[in-house]
Amino acid sequence: MDRLPDEILLLIVDNIVLFKDKYQFLLVCRRWRSVLFKAVYDYVWIDGFQIRPLLLAIQENPAIGSSIKDFRLEWWSGGAGDKQNHDITSVLPLVNRISQSEEETKEWKEALIEGNEDAWLGLLLSSSMENMTELSVGYTWDLKFFHRVISRAAIREKPFDTMPILQRLDNIYMISDDHKEFWPQFEFLPFFHLPSLRSVRLENVVESVGDRIDHPAYKPAKGTSPVTELDLGAYPNGSKGMADFITSCANLEKFKYQHSNSVIFAEQFMNFRPRAFYFALCTQKHSLQVLYLNDRGETKESGLDEDVGNGNPPPIDWFGSMADFTKLWDLRIPVATLLNFHLSDDRPRVSSLKEILPPSLKYLAMTHFESSQTDQVMSNLLEVVAYRKEKFPHLEEVEIQTYWSNLHASSSAKEAFTPLIQAGEDAGVDILVFPSYYRQRRG
Repeated sequence: MDRLPDEILLLIVDNIVLFKDKYQFLLVCRRWRSVLFKAVYDYVWIDGFQIRPLLLAIQENPAIGSSIKDFRLEWWSGGAGDKQNHDITSVLPLVNRISQSEEETKEWKEALIEGNEDAWLGLLLSSSMENMTELSVGYTWDLKFFHRVISRAAIREKPFDTMPILQRLDNIYMISDDHKEFWPQFEFLPFFHLPSLRSVRLENVVESVGDRIDHPAYKPAKGTSPVTELDLGAYPNGSKGMADFITSCANLEKFKYQHSNSVIFAEQFMNFRPRAFYFALCTQKHSLQVLYLNDRGETKESGLDEDVGNGNPPPIDWFGSMADFTKLWDLRIPVATLLNFHLSDDRPRVSSLKEILPPSLKYLAMTHFESSQTDQVMSNLLEVVAYRKEKFPHLEEVEIQTYWSNLHASSSAKEAFTPLIQAGEDAGVDILVFPSYYRQRRG
């Protein structure tokens, strides 16, 4: 084993997921430690009880911190758990450096001594992890110290104006392991101020709850954020179209959103509002390439929408024209959201799908299809296919899909689209009617 080539050792470690298993390789011999040190610490995945030991290890050997590029934290808590009595002597200089007042220093010291994992995480992120590019966190409540560090580092507030904390962060993923949880949208706005961030993936994010924090980092970045990919695919509720996120971006390329009617589980509900997303996404006409707008989320009205109950109906249930989205090539959207032209407030009113699709379109998926929409879908898509050469030269594939709970569409419903399938073949467009959810798209 001690004669294995370096390349083989690195390949083995690269295929081991858990940090605790990879770490054992460093204990074999000096040669293995020298060869594998950076590879082992390149991706660190820990649980809450390991936050403090990792920070202390980095203090002893800063090379550990500078080697970490991908950091993942799960199974931890933000609030106070079982009180400990930790010796914090070694971390006091860091606490004193990043605190902005005596009161704050005292608060941090007390939390660290008691073993508050949020406080220890705040220090860990403030340590020598300056090369970290990916951050995945199992999100939770009561994250006072986590938010403190993130918000100050995001806008280079002292002392982070001289500390390269989070400045190379490229990808964040805030995970939730319970669909009943909900996280206020504004808590994630500081990330959009980071200079290198490109990809943001958030779960259980909701608008219209919570009181905003009075700090510059919690304001939208107003078209200056470098974020190009925004994925809100698990139980979000964007009653305002997630406009603060979207309009913060300078050149958003990919946006994915799957709606949940639930804002606060079993207490507060808001139905899907496509028009709110339209107004926000219009600020990204010049750059948006991929749009998956509630193609698998909830579209049915819950009947418990608070705005409706208060006599204040939501915006019209039509998304809008995408003819000016000059780079959009991949679109997945519910049939009604796309084809409810009669709800258009444009003059003259839109009357055909071919008027609102961009010429750059390559893939179109119309989801949440219901049999009552057959004639409308058929007539509009026949027209789109007929105009492929003149208006949609890049179009390769059109998918018609039912809602996920209606997996077994009747054969007669499929047969109704036979003329469309034939027209697609003649025009060089694949027409897929109720294909498998698990299929791999060509190309």
